[in-house]
Amino acid sequence: LFIAGCAKAIPAKEAAPLLIDAMIYQKEDESFETNFANSETLTSAFEKHRSSFEDTFTAGLLQSNDQSEEMVAKKISELLMTQVQEVTSYEVKKVTETKPIHHVTYEIKGFDLSGLLTKTTQELLARIQKDNQITKDEKKIIANTIEIVEAQIPQTKAKETATEVTLQLKENRGKWEIVAGQDDALASLYLSFFA
Repeated sequence: LFIAGCAKAIPAKEAAPLLIDAMIYQKEDESFETNFANSETLTSAFEKHRSSFEDTFTAGLLQSNDQSEEMVAKKISELLMTQVQEVTSYEVKKVTETKPIHHVTYEIKGFDLSGLLTKTTQELLARIQKDNQITKDEKKIIANTIEIVEAQIPQTKAKETATEVTLQLKENRGKWEIVAGQDDALASLYLSFFA
């Protein structure tokens, strides 16, 4: 019992990547659970961010709550998440300590979502110029948009410019915790992978 009370957390520089690996890359391993005191709460928050992002992204593609459209939206979301996991990267840029808080700065090269949307719009406009009948039928517009997005996602890479996000961690009984009140910073960290 005495030994457990004296446990020391792994260095912040080692803990910081575990957070991203669980949050973005969905790497489920013991090291995240072992080294973060609130790992279940964090995993739940990560799922909430992912679900919210997917719902927002696909809402623009759906015309109704039709079962087939929901299946297409789910397929696009999965395609997008796979591409994000394959092309994005991050680095723990620096860790500074102001006792008891560790400020962890991540440098993230996120998925080029704006580039994807630009290319989708350009391709849709090109198709409309060839066949202006598309504009007279909302289902044709949506079908073309979905087709274009599905084709563009695998070709979209990460942005060249990195985004920096700082998160505050603190050690508590041999495990790391995200300092309270950082919902916005956590959301920014997540969304940076979709820059």
